[in-house]
Amino acid sequence: MEGFLRVDNATNLPASPTNSFLADEVASICPLITPSPPTNDLINPLPEPAEPNLLIGHELATILHHVQQDEDKADSASSSSSALAEPACAQLLNHRNSYHHKIKDEEIEDKETNGKVQPLQLTFRNPPDNYFFMTWNWPLIRKVSLWIFMSGLVAMVALVVAMIYRLPKTCNPQTEWYQGNVFYEVFPASFYAEDEMIGNLKGVSKKADYFVKLGIKGVRLNSIFPSPDYPHDFQNITSLVDMDKNLGSLTDFKVLVKTLKSRNISLILDLPVHPLVKTLPHRKTSDTRNETVGEPIRDTIEEAILFWISLGVDGFYIKGLESLVDDPNFISSIRIWKKILGPDRIIIISDAVVKQAPSSVKNILLNNVDLVDIKLDLVDGVTAVAHQIGSIQNSTLFSKPGMPWIHWSLGNVNSRRLANILPYDNATLGATLLQLMLPGTPSIFYGDEVGLHEIIDPDNDKEDIKHLHQLSMMPWQGQAIRMLSWMHSESITPRYEQIKAVADMAAVREKSPSIYMNSVYKEGVSKANAEVKYAEKEFLVIQRWYPRRRAYVIASNLGSTKLSADLSTLLYSGRVVVGPRADSVPGSISFNDISLWPGESVVIELD
Repeated sequence: MEGFLRVDNATNLPASPTNSFLADEVASICPLITPSPPTNDLINPLPEPAEPNLLIGHELATILHHVQQDEDKADSASSSSSALAEPACAQLLNHRNSYHHKIKDEEIEDKETNGKVQPLQLTFRNPPDNYFFMTWNWPLIRKVSLWIFMSGLVAMVALVVAMIYRLPKTCNPQTEWYQGNVFYEVFPASFYAEDEMIGNLKGVSKKADYFVKLGIKGVRLNSIFPSPDYPHDFQNITSLVDMDKNLGSLTDFKVLVKTLKSRNISLILDLPVHPLVKTLPHRKTSDTRNETVGEPIRDTIEEAILFWISLGVDGFYIKGLESLVDDPNFISSIRIWKKILGPDRIIIISDAVVKQAPSSVKNILLNNVDLVDIKLDLVDGVTAVAHQIGSIQNSTLFSKPGMPWIHWSLGNVNSRRLANILPYDNATLGATLLQLMLPGTPSIFYGDEVGLHEIIDPDNDKEDIKHLHQLSMMPWQGQAIRMLSWMHSESITPRYEQIKAVADMAAVREKSPSIYMNSVYKEGVSKANAEVKYAEKEFLVIQRWYPRRRAYVIASNLGSTKLSADLSTLLYSGRVVVGPRADSVPGSISFNDISLWPGESVVIELD
């Protein structure tokens, strides 16, 4: 081996340029891939080394021998300690370990160090041993973390599902509790009597579920105030802050309020102020205090309002205001009453008050009341009804948003029974359906939903109570019709089957903005959403609509004979939802030929 590695170090050998050791082909391309020497390098080449760059043979052999020994030692040390070696992560964390890197590919000979090889040594200061997280149960931590993540994910999904489920099924326009809903007017003495011979508030409470079945949202009590001979002279009241003993006690009244509110039904009282109130008091200051004596000034009406709202009453129909419209304190009193009631309780007045009020205060009056009672007149036929509806829709009540809504009524304690006014047998159902299709808040007088008649007096021996004939006893299905001691007559079979049709119509009204909305409000303009489409030969057709909602039509025969009409030029096809008879079922209908018997009405949802 030494023979092959040994080279004679003859100083007389000529030096050869570097490219003399390369092949001709390689030498020809090297200048192309390496930087060309500067021009002066070609003119002034570097001096030749004094000694050749080759090591003598025995020195090279010695170096290779040392390298082989070092590799053998390193391999043996690595194999012997492999079983005891720590993991790499532990070695990195152990500050007492040092890592050495020794260059074995070549050794640099330094004459000053006598040719000894100096290895390169790198030392790192590592953190302390036994980190606290090294002892953690990482498999358990991973499982718990995964469980928490999945639980949070499931909780978020459940929350989103719950929010979606709670979203309203429809986006109908919102109204106040007294707007568009159905009211029910009750005369307590004639409504329900169980053991007594006169109806009372306990009887009204026991029939609360009947109100729910009928779709009622507000019950209005006609008169509960004491009088010398109640109920015969119920209008001659002696106090507005007390209740007649024949109807029960104030405790019974509180029970009635609680019973109705538990069923989401509001209670309204009729408050007859005339002739009990002759004049309205004058207030010198805006806070209703007398500057002279320093005591609050309260009139009889204000005192009554404060008393009854403390017991849970939600509104008042103030009757008899027609006699006070010329009082100089009329408007100021109205303002104070409404301020006491607030926005959640209501004031109802008659349309006669609006008509008789001075024009200078009419707008102020309308801004402080919530409902205006208007009695729909069906006696004079289709022409009168169409004219009445049109004139109301063109009045101040529909001029702008914020005006009071219409409180529609067909009968009351002071008018004749609907069944006695209309000249046909089943007209009460058709008239009630027509009432429930009008814009505003309809109010059903007790018994009209079953065709209740006035008392029959064949001997004319009840002339002294002729003004009370319309207050006949309410008949109840499944119970014997009882005659009260103060109001008895021959019995007339009621039409209980009409109750379902009225309830169905109230349900349609409640969910349909086209019917329960009073008008369409757009850009500050109020436009009535009811139109008389057809009014000929006692055949009346009224259409109701609302933007992006299904439109509805009611066709009514207000005559005394069977009538037919071709409405195909005005309307397309539709589906019957209620009527014309109590036993009618929903179904498609064409407007080519609609035939109705006297008193019938049919409600149609347009396609």
